[in-house]
Amino acid sequence: MKAPEVPPNQACPGLITAAAGEALTDVLQSSQLVNDDAQTVGVTAMGKAMEEFYRAGPKAGDFTAPPCTVTGIVGRGKRVGEISLAAAGRNAGVAGSDRTGVRVTRADKERGVAFDCASTRVGSTRDVPLRITASYADRYESSRGDAVLGEDYLVLAHSAAAAIAKELGCENNGGLPERASDLPKQ
Repeated sequence: MKAPEVPPNQACPGLITAAAGEALTDVLQSSQLVNDDAQTVGVTAMGKAMEEFYRAGPKAGDFTAPPCTVTGIVGRGKRVGEISLAAAGRNAGVAGSDRTGVRVTRADKERGVAFDCASTRVGSTRDVPLRITASYADRYESSRGDAVLGEDYLVLAHSAAAAIAKELGCENNGGLPERASDLPKQ
């Protein structure tokens, strides 16, 4: 059975804004996007995974929620991208650590946005926040790469970060700015 075509802002339900949808079609070089039901993970499922991780306690270690994988169809070929969320152990976001506040991570064909979430839903606090990193990774081997698409990767990572911060009810939206262009340059 053929996977259904989805509009860009529904490819990963709740994680992709209109601006991020434009970035997604640019990165995947296609407006014909599909994801099979097994790969359709949205903000609700990722939020629940983050909540369960935090409640597992200090011995939980690091955690990665199931990713949302999106495929762009180009002629007979495919281009694949992935949005994922990871959380660090409880001490990662503790004040005084160099791993606090909003941070941008960069890797080859990937961008991430990390932030601290104090949320009554999760049970996290300002003193012991949930440290979340939302990432977008371009899985297409022949991608145009960082020089051309790096800002699009960042728009997608920011969109996912802002969506999960809203979903979890993070205080002050996790400190995230409204636009990806306002993220710290690192």
